Amino acid sequence: MEWSKVGEWLSQNAGAGAALVGSLITGNVPAAVAAGISLVSSATGTTDPTKALQELQNDPATMLRLRELALQEEAAIREHIRAMTAAQLADQQAEHRETQQTIRSGDSVEDVFVRRTRPGQSWLSLFAALLYVGYGVVADKAIDATILTLLLSLPWAYAGLRQIGKGIDSVMHR
Repeated sequence: MEWSKVGEWLSQNAGAGAALVGSLITGNVPAAVAAGISLVSSATGTTDPTKALQELQNDPATMLRLRELALQEEAAIREHIRAMTAAQLADQQAEHRETQQTIRSGDSVEDVFVRRTRPGQSWLSLFAALLYVGYGVVADKAIDATILTLLLSLPWAYAGLRQIGKGIDSVMHR
């Protein structure tokens, strides 16, 4: 068993204090994960995640010990969680910056074919979406939202509405 399973269980079942320890264990900052594992190991007396989870699930005193340790280390736990959140936000910001730089470099390239490909694809996709909707209305056919979303994804991306497209995509896959 992985320590992340222990962290998931703690996040869902441990209640105030100890649930933060679960957040540490399931995080992506090595120091925070290590701190969470250390707290659980101290409370359970084992470094084996399987035994630690069994101990936490079966012995209320062990869970109480973990909560006490978590309260003693609350400031450090919150700092680790802040660091994990900051790292995640920095990753997202770097991803966005890279995407924007790629778009700008494609828009300013001297090769006409490269410079016009992305807008051309977007316009073509927009016209295809309009034709699809128009055909559906005229022929009294059902319009499939997935197909329409796929056809509109390039124009949305070109217009800078990537986040809206992601939101619609997540709604479509529920």
